[in-house]
Amino acid sequence: MARFVLVHGSFHGAWCWERLTPLLESAGHETITPNLPGSGGDSSPIENADLASYATRVTGVIDGIAGPVILVGHSMGGIVSAQVAELRPHRLSALVYVNGLMLRDGESLGSFLDANAHLDVDDLVLKNMVVSVDGAEARFPAEKAREVFYNTCAVHDAAWAAARLGPQRTKIYGEPLRLTPERFGLVPRAYVRGLKDNAVSLAYQDAMLGNTPCERVFDLDGDHSPFLSAPEMLAAVLEQVAAS
Repeated sequence: MARFVLVHGSFHGAWCWERLTPLLESAGHETITPNLPGSGGDSSPIENADLASYATRVTGVIDGIAGPVILVGHSMGGIVSAQVAELRPHRLSALVYVNGLMLRDGESLGSFLDANAHLDVDDLVLKNMVVSVDGAEARFPAEKAREVFYNTCAVHDAAWAAARLGPQRTKIYGEPLRLTPERFGLVPRAYVRGLKDNAVSLAYQDAMLGNTPCERVFDLDGDHSPFLSAPEMLAAVLEQVAAS
């Protein structure tokens, strides 16, 4: 039996894992799906949502679990999961990025995008998200969600998810990670590449893999949200990670 802690990405909440967790649990695994502060209906003030509060939430969950944990980060959840791996390396048997933002020490999402501007990616998340006047908060329009997040999902599944998207505090996008080889570097890493991902483009995914190699890379012929578009395939990948 493996213990999975699943960390959602921007605009999402723990609800996004609802199609995946029964598959893992039916195979005998334990799953824990925390809401990050201010997300998914969590009652914490969104003004307090940042990398530190996100990492504190997830480390608190891990501290309440007996035994090793496989930490899974989707999209922005990859940033959070990396910082958690730095804080709790000896509690993790693996770190899995699912179409995740896999950044290096000292790197933020903003600095990564600047450094990779030469890739000339049409960033559909930045292009479509609506940012507040003060720049502190963003929302993603439900009418654009299928194109960007759920492009290989069934129509009704995409609509179900789009209706649940919530606000995202933008502070985390400019916060650099603090990672060391002695701690973060101890945790075995795997990456799940979404070959039809319109949110974190394949060019960005490959650039991150070039910067931070992983022991295992899995390709899924699907979109940014395989927990919804291909939950059986994602569950099979996670079971392979658990078995190794």
